[in-house]
Amino acid sequence: MFIYIFMKPVDNKEKPLELSLVNVVPDIPPGSNWAHPFISHIEKMSNGTMKVRLMGPEAIPSADAPAAVKRGTVDIASALSPFCDALVPGASTIGRAEYSPMELRNGPSFKYFQEQFAGQGIYYLGASLSSLPQVQTVFYLRKEIESLKDLEGLKIASMGGSNRMFLEKLKTVCVPIDFPDYFTSMERGTVDGYNIGIPGIQDFSLTPVTKVMLDEPFSSCGGMMIMNMKKYNSLTPEQQDILNRAMIQTEIEGAGMFTEVVENVKKDISAAGVKIIRLSPADSKKFYLDYRNSMWE
Repeated sequence: MFIYIFMKPVDNKEKPLELSLVNVVPDIPPGSNWAHPFISHIEKMSNGTMKVRLMGPEAIPSADAPAAVKRGTVDIASALSPFCDALVPGASTIGRAEYSPMELRNGPSFKYFQEQFAGQGIYYLGASLSSLPQVQTVFYLRKEIESLKDLEGLKIASMGGSNRMFLEKLKTVCVPIDFPDYFTSMERGTVDGYNIGIPGIQDFSLTPVTKVMLDEPFSSCGGMMIMNMKKYNSLTPEQQDILNRAMIQTEIEGAGMFTEVVENVKKDISAAGVKIIRLSPADSKKFYLDYRNSMWE
């Protein structure tokens, strides 16, 4: 008697490892321009054996992202550094740096972040939203100003109260609200302006409620790419190496990309009617020194 056994063909192709990543801004350009190269480098360096599923703040609010990484709710987060301060004291100092992300990587702060985040069950990958130093953030306003004194008394929206000391140094009122609430607050006149990374005016569709961009940039890369340590340790050494190399490449490329994005944003919003203004040389110098001194303090 013959018995025939029919077996399903074996698929020797391994299923790609999928990691989840939550971003601080929605998955639209220009804000997502930094997450996608990171994802692309991971997939290319792994020959497609590693994939990354991208989510935006609608999935996990920005303020909750660091804790979500610690819990393992999400594998990786591009998190705002002020929201990491609760886990690692001084995390937000990355945004005060007078150095590029690559220079920071070669200095003592990178080692500090890796050691301190490790104590919280988190692996610190590097700086997200890479840029040259002190070009990240500006004030967008509902009305034109002529001097620093004209800022006094204005209510300025600030995600999580970031840059509060600087805002208070300028004698403005810091209004801590979330990015998605900026539009309604500007539209209703609840605030007179907002501080945000330069591309943020397009990330959150704020052009219609914005009259002026104060083209006096300040702060450095205020984002951190962090990963659940248990998930990181579950990877092979080769997979870990791919993640780290992809992060380094994204830091290098990101700085140049930021400069290009800023120029495009300025062209777009100017064409849409947002006036771009500068302070006098004396006020501009005082503005920057007030930022640097108050925030480092």
